[in-house]
Amino acid sequence: YADTHEKGLSLRVTPAGIKSWTFRYRNLAGHQKRVSIGKLQDVSLAEARRQVVAHRASVASDGDPALDLATAREAAKEAHGKETVGDVGEWYFDECRAGRHKPNAKAPKRETTLNNETLYFNKHILPTLGKRKLADLSRATIQAFVNDLADKHSKSAARQCRVILHGIFAFAQRQDITDKVNPCQHVTVAAHAPRARVLSDAELKTIWWTLTPPVQVDGAPISSSVAYSVLLAMVTLQRRAEVTGMALSEIDREKRLWLLPPERTKNRRAHVVPLSPLALELIDLALSVRNAESDYVFPSPRNSDQPIKPQALTRAFIRMKKALNMGDIRPHDLRRTGATNLTGEELGFSRFIVSQVLNHSSDTGNGAAVTSVYDRNEYLPEKRRALDAWALQLLQIVGKGSQDD
Repeated sequence: YADTHEKGLSLRVTPAGIKSWTFRYRNLAGHQKRVSIGKLQDVSLAEARRQVVAHRASVASDGDPALDLATAREAAKEAHGKETVGDVGEWYFDECRAGRHKPNAKAPKRETTLNNETLYFNKHILPTLGKRKLADLSRATIQAFVNDLADKHSKSAARQCRVILHGIFAFAQRQDITDKVNPCQHVTVAAHAPRARVLSDAELKTIWWTLTPPVQVDGAPISSSVAYSVLLAMVTLQRRAEVTGMALSEIDREKRLWLLPPERTKNRRAHVVPLSPLALELIDLALSVRNAESDYVFPSPRNSDQPIKPQALTRAFIRMKKALNMGDIRPHDLRRTGATNLTGEELGFSRFIVSQVLNHSSDTGNGAAVTSVYDRNEYLPEKRRALDAWALQLLQIVGKGSQDD
């Protein structure tokens, strides 16, 4: 494959097609042994040669590089006492919180992501694989695990658990707990059809008046604060975690702006949301039902120094739809419905402006990814017109402020 100029250096290709640098040698007993240096895409030829020189020097001094690496790996395991999926997973999540979960991590994983991943880990991975040694997991074992999840729970759960296991295994490789090729690489999870549910005007009206406090739905206890968070999500078209975590310090009432910092957005990009008069009205109503002073518009009833969790919004929405037998509707459908109305014939906003309102990473136009690097225009006038227009249309849909209209 290449003229390595170093005796013993070769490029090994696995049945899966993965190319790795290896060093072959004979130990004192005359047994041929092999040491993995790293994958072709991760280790340059120059670095592979450098490591081979070091290994050859070790062999010349009666050393055994493979044995040395195995000893070091066992020492790492003993030092941390972590070999099982459960133990390594716990360590991995601790490092995620510290921002040390991968070499190029720019920051700790966001809290919402960690909460979601630990939920899947504790609910699905731990009971089945938690006591297994991570290094003993095979591709077939993990494939059977995610297949079972997809069949008995959901494709989403299977996909999430595969991603989590892939991250844990990659972390374990960097900690010298295992030198196996990541078995999750070729594990497949059945794709699911993209969701395209758009709520009807009748459904929007039902949701609006059902969740207008005081909420009175038999068998579906929903607090006024959480109800207002759903209505505000409907009006602003922002993500549930962004809405439930809204802080007064993020709001500029004079300019009618909501300033979301990068650490609070999905794409870690600062986002400015123009607030319509209806949005400001809902914020004031939410503030009027708080039980304690807080910087948060929707403070947690248990700790006013923290906001309610996005799951509170989702649970309230689920309770409402089940009590009213509204079928398969979800909170995220509110964003899709608003976006669909904005690009519809009546309002006629471009998809690019709608993508700016929704804070998507890029629009679908040619060169969008490149343009976004240089274009720091917030498109505030266009976004304000869009969200003001959506608020007015929503008021018309739900009855212009009167349930009987």
